[in-house]
Amino acid sequence: MPSELVKRAIFHCARRGAEPGDLAEAVIGALRPLHAELTLVVGAQAASALFAHAVHRTRAAVGWTVPTAEVMADTMFDALRDDLANRTLTDGLSAGEFLLSTLVDHLVSLIGQPLTRRLLHSAWSAPDADYSSEESLQ
Repeated sequence: MPSELVKRAIFHCARRGAEPGDLAEAVIGALRPLHAELTLVVGAQAASALFAHAVHRTRAAVGWTVPTAEVMADTMFDALRDDLANRTLTDGLSAGEFLLSTLVDHLVSLIGQPLTRRLLHSAWSAPDADYSSEESLQ
């Protein structure tokens, strides 16, 4: 599980994430560019389906009130952000990490570690992240 990679993406986007709202923005800040990069690779419909499935699995695991959607739209990002902002910092972090980790796991199973690593690097472009390490996706 690439939990370190996901944590770095969230914290890279959060900068100072001390409040649930900051964390919510960080998670959405990691999701939007990942969705955009994935859309370039597999198309909007397939990218949205992958996101919807990850949201569905996360919803079941963490008790999200966010309705599942067939198409990942700005309204879904807004609903996810609002839900995360209304949680405690610990619960929001757990839910955000679960969602991003689930999505990354889906990508690894579909396109493999090397391509997933490249996609994440392109989407998140964290200058201090080492996406070339085999350990980062295990």
